[in-house]
Amino acid sequence: MDASSGRPAETGGGATTKISVPPNAFYVPSPVVLLTTVSEQGEVDVSAMSAVGVVCLDPAIIAVGIKPRRHTYKNIRRTGRFVVNLPLEKDLWAADFTGTRSWRRSGDKVAESGLEIRELPGTGLPYVESCPIVMACDAVGHLGRKELNLQAAPSHQTVLGRIAECLVDARWLGQDEVRLEDMPVLLYLNRVYARRGAVLGEQRFTDDPRKRRERMRAYRSLGGAQGTNTTREEERTP
Repeated sequence: MDASSGRPAETGGGATTKISVPPNAFYVPSPVVLLTTVSEQGEVDVSAMSAVGVVCLDPAIIAVGIKPRRHTYKNIRRTGRFVVNLPLEKDLWAADFTGTRSWRRSGDKVAESGLEIRELPGTGLPYVESCPIVMACDAVGHLGRKELNLQAAPSHQTVLGRIAECLVDARWLGQDEVRLEDMPVLLYLNRVYARRGAVLGEQRFTDDPRKRRERMRAYRSLGGAQGTNTTREEERTP
């Protein structure tokens, strides 16, 4: 990249060679999250998930892909609620442990993981204390074989969760914004855990500097638009 303009630097060598391989959704990098759920009997479960992403800003909706045999999925189907917890690098062991252990075979999986569980003040749902961001969600939709028009049952059921309550550790709050880019979050790259790299630039860094500053203040504000009242030009951005 050209340091003066920020534009990609020209490279020689011509076109690259691409090889056809079988489809694999795990080629898309994703965050690692911990899903906390509670059974109808009040038992708390924690499971690491990586098939997760933001699908709507207003209202705030997160999609999570969960294997239907998981205890987590059964809890969500029965209660209609779950919590998305964002772990940091220090919780890597707990994330792998909870994501690869069965509820039925592991005894007290939560206790073995070493994670401390607390309750959100509004919804009363369980969350992981060590996670700097926790988001309580109401399940507002499920995508399975019928909804996706598939011939066979999919490996994962997609759960759509609308965020009803959110807590953020105070140390990660800046001036009217969450400093997410400073957090040592966990990434999942085709069954390999990785850490976040360097910040390369803000969204719209190719735009006029004044417009970028104004829009970024609105985008990142704790009480900002988050996707509402966008212009036609803005709606074309990611």
